[in-house]
Parts: sequence; structure tokens; C-alpha cells
Amino acid sequence: CQSNVPTLTNPSQVSAGKFHACALDDSGVVCWGDGYNGQTSVPALNNPSFVHAGGYHTCAIDDSGVVCWGDNGRGQATVPTLTNPTRVYGGEFHSCALDDSGVVCWGEGGNGQITIPSMVNPSVVSAGDFHNCAIDDSGVVCWGDNADGRLTVPVLNNPSGVSAGGWHTCALDDTGVVCWG
Repeated sequence: CQSNVPTLTNPSQVSAGKFHACALDDSGVVCWGDGYNGQTSVPALNNPSFVHAGGYHTCAIDDSGVVCWGDNGRGQATVPTLTNPTRVYGGEFHSCALDDSGVVCWGEGGNGQITIPSMVNPSVVSAGDFHNCAIDDSGVVCWGDNADGRLTVPVLNNPSGVSAGGWHTCALDDTGVVCWG
């Protein structure tokens, strides 16, 4: 069960996927829950600094760059060449990272979720089930499947965070939390 959290020492980050969760603590990356696709079998990582649990896969950043494991049936765990990645996020069957070139996505792209729109200086990215969102100099930009209006970004006042979910998206701006979809 994904709710049975193992003993963690000074956890600094946690991420929940479809049926598993992962955390970063003093020992490195720890994952638990359903691991039937290998998403909880953490490979050897060298000084991990970030982890994100996707649909049925997990990605982390360590001293070697981005490392992904678990389900790779649609290429979501096959990491392309990245330059100085700072964040990585797993969606349902795709992944996205933020590196020196901007936003890079890979894996299943049938809904347009790996086709990156034009952005200027993206600083935040988040992968949802079949869509993604990022923050750049113009504000929040979303792409992929627009079912239920999850790409229809409302007027936001100085957005500082964004999280793409399964069927919706939420952002943090000067007014608080704003969600749509």
C-alpha cells in the first residue's frame, strides 16, 4: 500500500505517483507502494538531489544527471541528452525536465504533451497525466490534452508555482492558489 510510509531520516522532499510514492532523505531516494513496474526499485544513485514519482515510473537527479526507472513502455524512462538538469517530473507515460536549454519532454506524445511550445526563460515545469505546464517570463504556459479545460489558464497575478494534475492544473500566485480544469 502506498500509504505505508517507511522510516525516513530527515526527509526533504516527497512525491506521489499513481500507486507509489518516493522521498528524498539522508539515505538518498526511498520509494514504496506498488512496484509492479519497478518504479519502487531505486537504482544506485550518486548524491541524489531531486526525485519525482510519475504514473508508473520514477525519475531523480543525481551527480550524473537525470535517472529514470520503472515502466518504460512508451519511452518515459529513456532519458534524452540533457545539459545541467535542475528538475525532472514524471507524467502518466512521459517525463519532462528543466535544463539549460529550457523544457525537454520525452515518452508518449499522442496528446501533444512532449511538443514544447515557445517559451522564454522557463523557470518551473510540471508534468500531469496527459498535459504539462511551465512558468516562463510571460506567465503560465500549458500544453498537451485540453480535456476539461486543463490548458485554459485563467488570469494569474505573478505566478510562482504550477502543478499539472490528472485532469486539472493549479498555480500559486499573489492571490493564493488558483485551479482550473
